[in-house]
Amino acid sequence: MASVQQHRSATHFSAGKAQASTGQESKKEAQQAHDLLLANSKEKAKVSQDELVLVTGVMKNLQPCGIMLNKSHDWKGQFIAKPPDKTIGEHASGAFVHQGAPWQGNLPVVVGSKGSMIYGHFDNHVPPKLGWLLAWDKPDNPNELNKVYVEAGHLTKLMKMEWSEIERKLEASRSESHCWDGETGALAAADIKNYGDKLTLLRATFDHSPSIK
Repeated sequence: MASVQQHRSATHFSAGKAQASTGQESKKEAQQAHDLLLANSKEKAKVSQDELVLVTGVMKNLQPCGIMLNKSHDWKGQFIAKPPDKTIGEHASGAFVHQGAPWQGNLPVVVGSKGSMIYGHFDNHVPPKLGWLLAWDKPDNPNELNKVYVEAGHLTKLMKMEWSEIERKLEASRSESHCWDGETGALAAADIKNYGDKLTLLRATFDHSPSIK
């Protein structure tokens, strides 16, 4: 039953407006994201002399309610410009920059950028209280596939997920991800694209559309 619902959700979503929100981004928004990427490439040179990967994330909140960061996690690398932790307003954007690292634990091994975060409605929001999950993996090796994963639905459900479970879902994903939750109408979409070997742009949209048919 769960697999049928998941397949149905993916089918509805791919035909709905959530896919259009990433695939048909306005020229103005695309230019703003590109300018942000170029600006952060200069910041990269200041932060480290190593050739580390750099992921610039641009998140768009398309629904008419503000959302806040509930938690985030680094598997590889670290934030050098943290995502908005207080709020992303209604129909507003937020951005972050995540960089690879020259160490993995105590080992001097260069690694890429791999992390995740969960946004959700405020505590005083009228039920249902929705959440949006975003995870990405930009390997240090440019020949390896970039991956992104999104999930949307009840915030309590997303918050109960272990990071290991999210990582498994990310590993099974590709460079584009779409999700529409048929129960709540929460939806999310994201893609990740290289601009050179080390610079990457990640775009994500969070929305709510219970009327998708």
